[in-house]
Amino acid sequence: MILAMNRSHLLALLLWAGFTSAALAQTNSACVDTTGCADIDSNIYYATNLLTYPMISDQYAVQYKLGNGDWSNAPVHISYYGGTLASPFNTNSGYISNKTSMSFVSIPAAASTTVYLQVSNLISGFVASDNVSVRPSIKPVAVNVAADGTAMLSTTTASDFNGEQFLLWWSDGTNGGSVQSLVFFLDPPYPAPAGTNVTIITTNTDLTNVASLRNYDTLIFQGTFTLVDGGYSNYNVPTNINNIYLAPGAWVQGKLHFKYSGGVPKRVYGPGVLDGSLFCYALRSCPGDPGDNSLSFANTPSNSPADTYSLDGIVITDHNHAVADTLVNGSVNNVKSLGWNSINGGFRLGDNTTVSNVFLRCGDDTLMMWGSNVIVRNATVWQNYNGGVVNLGWNAFSPGDGCLIDGLYVVKTDWNTPNHPPNFNKPNLDGQNNAVIDSLMVPGTVFGKVKTPLFRNILVEDPPNVLFSLKIVFPECNDPDSPRDGTCTPADLTLPAVLKLNIENLCTPASVWSNSIGFLNIPAGFVYEFPSGVTNTNAVAFTLGGSMNIGFSNVIIQATDGTVNPLTSANAVAVAGLFTNGTNINLSYGFNPDRCLSCLPQLAITPSRTNAILTWPTNFPTFNLEFATNLASSAVWQTNLTAPVVIGGLNVVTNPIFNTPRFYRLIQ
Repeated sequence: MILAMNRSHLLALLLWAGFTSAALAQTNSACVDTTGCADIDSNIYYATNLLTYPMISDQYAVQYKLGNGDWSNAPVHISYYGGTLASPFNTNSGYISNKTSMSFVSIPAAASTTVYLQVSNLISGFVASDNVSVRPSIKPVAVNVAADGTAMLSTTTASDFNGEQFLLWWSDGTNGGSVQSLVFFLDPPYPAPAGTNVTIITTNTDLTNVASLRNYDTLIFQGTFTLVDGGYSNYNVPTNINNIYLAPGAWVQGKLHFKYSGGVPKRVYGPGVLDGSLFCYALRSCPGDPGDNSLSFANTPSNSPADTYSLDGIVITDHNHAVADTLVNGSVNNVKSLGWNSINGGFRLGDNTTVSNVFLRCGDDTLMMWGSNVIVRNATVWQNYNGGVVNLGWNAFSPGDGCLIDGLYVVKTDWNTPNHPPNFNKPNLDGQNNAVIDSLMVPGTVFGKVKTPLFRNILVEDPPNVLFSLKIVFPECNDPDSPRDGTCTPADLTLPAVLKLNIENLCTPASVWSNSIGFLNIPAGFVYEFPSGVTNTNAVAFTLGGSMNIGFSNVIIQATDGTVNPLTSANAVAVAGLFTNGTNINLSYGFNPDRCLSCLPQLAITPSRTNAILTWPTNFPTFNLEFATNLASSAVWQTNLTAPVVIGGLNVVTNPIFNTPRFYRLIQ
C-alpha cells in the first residue's frame, strides 16, 4: 500500500508538470508574507496561472423544475483542487491537480414539493454502465439515465423541509485520484430582509463608509464582489450590523470577522456564497488577517454575555482554514462548505450548539464535538485526505455531556494514512486523526461523564480507512505530521482520563485497516512537560490510564465478501479488526433490528429494469414491504424458489416493477 500511495503521488506530479497552464511555483513565492509566519511546506505547490472564481462548471449542466412548473436552467459552479491560493496542490493528498473537482448547484424549493432534475454530462453522456446513482443512498431520490444520455432525478421534499443535500454518483466520476462530483443543494425560501434598517451592498466601496453603515443593522450582499483588499483580508463587521443576507446568486470573496457587540444575536443567512479562494494557504495559521477561519468571532470580554451566531443556507467555498470559530449557543442549518487541504476543517461545536441539514466536504476534522449538549442532525460528509469525520477533541477540554448525532451520512473518505495496523506506541500523530469517529484527547479528559453522548443512524458508503480511532494520547504540539498549528498546553500524563460514548445504528463496510480503542503506551526515558513547566523523564514504560465505556448497538459491518454481521464481542476482532490497549476499557454490544432505522434492507433495480431486488442480512428478521411508489404490491414479492435466495450471507427476493421506484419503507 505504501508503494501504491507513492506511485499515485508520482503520477500526480507528472500530470501536474504536463499542464502548461499550471506550472509549479515555490510555496514562499506564491504569497506575500509580511508577518514572518508563513507555513512553508515542501509538499505544497501553487499554480502559476491561478483560477478565478466564480467559475461555471465545464463538467455538468443542470435544469430543474418544481412540481408541474416549467424547466429552468440552474448555474452549476465548480471548484478545482490545486487551482487557487487557498487550495494549492499537495503531493500527499492522493488527488490529481486540475483533475479533481467538485461541481455544485443550488436549487430553490419548498416543503412538500416534487423537484425534478436533468443533468447533462458535458464530457460524455451517461450510459447504463456508469451505474448512475445518488449518495447518500438512503435518501429518497430516484435516478435513471434517459436515452439521450442525461441523468434524470426526482425527489419530494418533506413537510418539514429546511434544506437538503445529495450527490450524483457514477462510476467514471468516482475512480482513483481524478475525482469529479456534482452535489445538489436544495434550499428552502430565504426572503430578503426589508425595512429602513436594511441596505444593499454590491461592491466593496459600499462598505468603506463606516459612518453611513451606522444607520443600519442588516446588510444584503448582492452580486459578485470582493469584500476587502481584493478579497484578501477580513471584513470587520461593524458592531451595529446584526444580520448579513447573501442573496440568491451572490458570490462574495473574503472572510467575515465579527467584533464583540455586547451579547447580541447575529445571523448570516441566505443561499449565496462566501468564497475564500483568494487567501493564501501558507498564511493559514498567521495571527489576525488573513489567518482566520472564514467566519471568525472576537473573544468575549470576561464577565460579559457572549454574542450568539445563527448560520443558515450559505455556501462557504475554498476556505484556507476551518469554516468558523467555535460556536457556543449557536445554530447551523443548511450550510454547505468545501475545503480541500489539511487545516481546512468544518465546524468547531461548543456548548448548546445545533447543526442540521448540512453538507461538508473538509480536509480536516469536520464535526468537532467539543462542547456539551451539541446536537447534529442530517449531516452529509465527504472527508478529504486528512481529518476525522467526527472528532471528540484534541485536549482535555471537551466535556461531551449530552451530545447527540442523529443522521450522519459519510458519502466518501479519501484517507491515505494510517497505512498500518493500530499503533499504541507512537507519541506523534501518525494519521491517528483519520477515522470516522476519532479522539486525540489527552490525560485528564472527562468526556461524557455526566451524560453519555449518543451517535446514531450513521451510514458509511465506502470502506473507510479506519472506522474508530478512540484514544487517549500524548498531546500533539509541534509534531512534523501534525495538522495543528503552534503549541498546545502540556498535560500531566499521570492524570486518569474518562471517555463515555454510545454508538447506535451504524452501517458500514469493513474498514481497510483495523480499529483501535484505548490508551497510549509511554516508553521508558520519555521526556514530557507538566502544565507547571516542570519537565519529567519517566524511568519505566507505562500506559496512560483511566476508563472507557463504549456501547455498540446495531453496528452493522459488511465484509468484503458481502456478508453482513452485527458487531458483537465474539466477532469484534474478526469482523471489525477492533483492538484495545490498556485497562478499564469496557465495550458493550447489542443488536435490536426494531431500532435499526439506518440499516434497512437495500432496494436495487436490475439492469433490464424489469425487477426490483430487495436484500437483507440472513441474520435479520423477515421484513415486509409497506409501500413503494411504482412497484407492484407487496404481495407479489417473490423469488424463483419457494424461499429467498441466499447470496453472500444476504437474503434476496425480487418484485416486478412498473417504473423506477421513488421511495420505499419497510416494516417488520
